Formats: sequence, C-alpha cells, structure tokens
Amino acid sequence: MSLSKQQINELEQNLLKMKKQLEAQHELREKDESLQESTGEISSYDNHFGDMGSELYDREMAMALDENQEEILEDINEALQRIEEGTYGKCVDTGEEIPYERLKALPYAKRTVQAQEKADEVGKTDDYEIGEPSFVRKGEGKYEDSRMQSVDEIMETHGNASNKGEDA
Repeated sequence: MSLSKQQINELEQNLLKMKKQLEAQHELREKDESLQESTGEISSYDNHFGDMGSELYDREMAMALDENQEEILEDINEALQRIEEGTYGKCVDTGEEIPYERLKALPYAKRTVQAQEKADEVGKTDDYEIGEPSFVRKGEGKYEDSRMQSVDEIMETHGNASNKGEDA
C-alpha cells in the first residue's frame, strides 16, 4: 500500500524539522570551535600530556559526530529529493514499498529493513565499502586498534634508553 499524501506531507515536515535542527547544531559547533581556536594557547609546551590527550579525544569525538551528522543531513536531502521526484517510500535497491512505520521512525530511510540488512552484510552503503576493520586484535577477535603496538612490542623492536635496541 503506497503512502497517502497526508503521510508524505507529515514525513516531509519531519525531514525539514530534522534538517533545520542539524544545521543549527552544526552552526553552534562551528561557532564554538572558532571561539576555542581564538582563545587557545599559542604553545602546548606547558600542557600536561593528559590534558592534550583529553583535548585530542574531544576533538576526535566532535569530528566523528560532525561526520555522522553530515551523512544524516545528506540522507535527509536525498529523501527530500525523492519526495520531489515522487519516488519517496520506495526502496532504492528493490523498488518495494518501505513500510510507513519504518519511515515514521527513520524518515530518511532509503531501503526496506531486509534490503538494508543485505546492504550492511555485503558492506555496501552508497559511497564506500566496508573493508577489514583496523580495530581487531590478532587471533582474539577483541576490538583494539591493530595499527598500535604494545609497549613490550615497541621495546622489543626499538629498545629503551638503557639498551638502545641492543639485546639485553
């Protein structure tokens, strides 16, 4: 059963509201970042490593949130475009109707649940493919950044101040 005009209008209003909120949040973050940069210290010489680590974590978290919000904003804009084209509510992969309940929960959904699960399984979501994760410890299946080395591995490879890489 295809969506009624009233349902499409309601979902379009939800999309526009979400878009406005995301754009407002983005503007606030930009102003906050600008203020931080203008009042920041010139040198990190007197900063403690823990402080710099915390600041780096905060910046990485903010960047990840920004990236996520940009993706959602792009999905919202695509959904609004599909409304204009008359294809909103149809799965982009299968052409099947996306249930109203799904669209009400996630108005920018472009696939049915089954098609989305299949796309996630394959690792295909529009612009990128999911490759091998870097956050896996070898052999154990636990999540950790595999690009990082433990202190013992670094000392074994490079030594420390007392043995400078020589065998002890």
